[in-house]
Amino acid sequence: MSIKHARSATRHRISRQRSRYVIETTSVIFAQAAPDGSALADRRLVFLGPDAHGELLEVMAIETDDDGLLVIHAQLIRARYLKLLREGLR
Repeated sequence: MSIKHARSATRHRISRQRSRYVIETTSVIFAQAAPDGSALADRRLVFLGPDAHGELLEVMAIETDDDGLLVIHAQLIRARYLKLLREGLR
C-alpha cells in the first residue's frame, strides 16, 4: 500500500516516518466523518498508537483511488483520542 503525505500532515512537527510507523503498526483504527465544511469531504481513517519511541500519536488519512493512503494530519494524541485508544486496547 502506498502512503503519501499532504503538506498539512507535518504541520504539528510529526515526521512522515513517525506517522507511517503508527499506520503500519497500530491495531486501533476507526473511520470518522469529515468535519462540516471540510475541503476534503471523504471520511477519515484515524490511527491511534505509539511511534517507534513510544510517544502516542493520532494520525488521520484518507483513502486514495489507487487503494493507498494520503496522510492529512498527525500530532501528539489529544485527550478525546486517548480515551478511544484506551478503549480500543481493551
